[in-house]
Amino acid sequence: MDEHRILCCECAVTIEPNAVNMCVNCLQERYDIGAGVSKQVQQNTCRGCNRFERRDGSWADVEMESKELLALLLKKPRGLTQVRLVDASYVWTEPHSKRIKLKLVVQKEVVVGAVLQQSFIVEYVIGNKQCGICQRREAKDTWVSVCQVRQKVEHKRTFFWIEQLILKHRAHVDAINIVERRDGLDFFYGARSHAEKMCSFLQGVAPTRYKASKQLISTDTHTGMGRYKFTFSVEILPICRGDALWLPAGTAQIIGQMPRFMLCNKVSNLVHLIDPRTLKRAELLPLTFWKKPFTPALTRAMLIEYIILDIEVESRPSCTIVRGGGASSEGGGRKKRSMHNDALADGGGDKAPLSLAEVTVARRDEFGVNDRTFRSLTHLGNVLRVGDFVWGYAVDASPLPTEVSQHDAEQLPEVVLVKKSYSERRRKPRRRAWKLQSLQKEEDESEWTVQRGRKIDSSKQEQEYEEFMQDLEEDPGMRAQINLYKDSAAMEAQARAAKKRVQQSSAGPESESEGDADDEDFPEVGLEELLDELTLGADDDDDVLPDDQVQAIAAAFEPGLRIAGGPSDGAQRPLPLPHDPNVKFYF
Repeated sequence: MDEHRILCCECAVTIEPNAVNMCVNCLQERYDIGAGVSKQVQQNTCRGCNRFERRDGSWADVEMESKELLALLLKKPRGLTQVRLVDASYVWTEPHSKRIKLKLVVQKEVVVGAVLQQSFIVEYVIGNKQCGICQRREAKDTWVSVCQVRQKVEHKRTFFWIEQLILKHRAHVDAINIVERRDGLDFFYGARSHAEKMCSFLQGVAPTRYKASKQLISTDTHTGMGRYKFTFSVEILPICRGDALWLPAGTAQIIGQMPRFMLCNKVSNLVHLIDPRTLKRAELLPLTFWKKPFTPALTRAMLIEYIILDIEVESRPSCTIVRGGGASSEGGGRKKRSMHNDALADGGGDKAPLSLAEVTVARRDEFGVNDRTFRSLTHLGNVLRVGDFVWGYAVDASPLPTEVSQHDAEQLPEVVLVKKSYSERRRKPRRRAWKLQSLQKEEDESEWTVQRGRKIDSSKQEQEYEEFMQDLEEDPGMRAQINLYKDSAAMEAQARAAKKRVQQSSAGPESESEGDADDEDFPEVGLEELLDELTLGADDDDDVLPDDQVQAIAAAFEPGLRIAGGPSDGAQRPLPLPHDPNVKFYF
């Protein structure tokens, strides 16, 4: 039985009966539901940061042909809210055309009981416009807050160490610029909270104090709101590891009735002190130091190299660790576990706890010239042997920064040993199989590289960096707190050198064995401590999926996002129609 059919009231075409008794073509000619939707829209992008401007004037960092960009573009055309959006997809365009085309499918109820669906193309014309951040960058007005880190010392080893801690903990990700100054670093941020976060991080890894200030840049007379620039000045204590200190009488009493002459053997967020003659240790709080500041009596630049002539390890006395606030904890030779943990906490990489020893030393430059020797107590009895070289201070021949009474001068040791020396072993050139990463910094040309029309010699900084690398080699406790990376070129060179030595071993086996004996206790960094350096953007064709698999994955996870047309257009999978109650659209 044939279905009942009627003629269209406009064109007399046979159609099925409907509410308006009109065919689809006549409905589309009479009702254009897409007429009120803008077909060409201006879309601004920032050429500096490649961000897209939203309708409200803000900027969004989105990728081309992404669902985030699709959501941003669908809010632009005027009149789109008057119809019901059914489907939206990208239409392929030339990359250099400065055009983005979207194919939209919309529906609207034109009369009661008649819903009309129509598809059309909306073209977005890409224009260039600077965002607010790029405008401030071009005007040299990019930062809102700055964290100025300074330390009043003659070297930069402290900043080498802090730089590695910042890299490991990724404390620099919010900085928009880092400038290297003569005596520190400047971190620039786009928000005040980011600079406060850096100050909090530095207080956790170094003994610091900071001051905050702000400067009014502009103000709105109508609302009373102003724009400020904030400056945080962070100062690190001028005490470094290995410095010899002559404490003020009040400070020595506050930290636990300690001797006034102490040795700094570690610097964390506290200053760890030790008496090399009694192994008494104390912790100096930054607040205690800033109440009565002082400068180190002897610094690393005054170290003299000695040779061990005789050593007598004495019995290990009880060791007391006293904090700057007055709290103390005791541990003696009986508690080997606690003593071992304390030794590691002091930054030493020794496997055994510190032990007291009486040594007889002579200056290396005078050894064999005269018979002058020195006897002293040292805390390095567990690492020194007869014939070793060691760095120390000639206290009797060095001026102290403050006046010392005759009674205190008689109690001072002639020589204070600081750490073991490997200078004899380092004469042989060695290429390290590891390396460190560094921050991307800008140098201030006005005060760093040029002085009175002449360029400053950078050899001093290179020497300080080499000393920092040697400290890392000698101290496993320091290496455990930072990231070390493999140096592929150096490892390949070492492999070639080892292969060459194996080939030459048949000609001179005795000389090879002597060289191995000399390097028996030389500090080395194991391969298990090194990380593989991450290389971004490496081209590896084996890891790239074929285009058909990429299209299949994209269609499976984002069914409404596709690129219609174009040379690489696959099978399209349209969005389900809105009559399905289980489907919701969010644009």
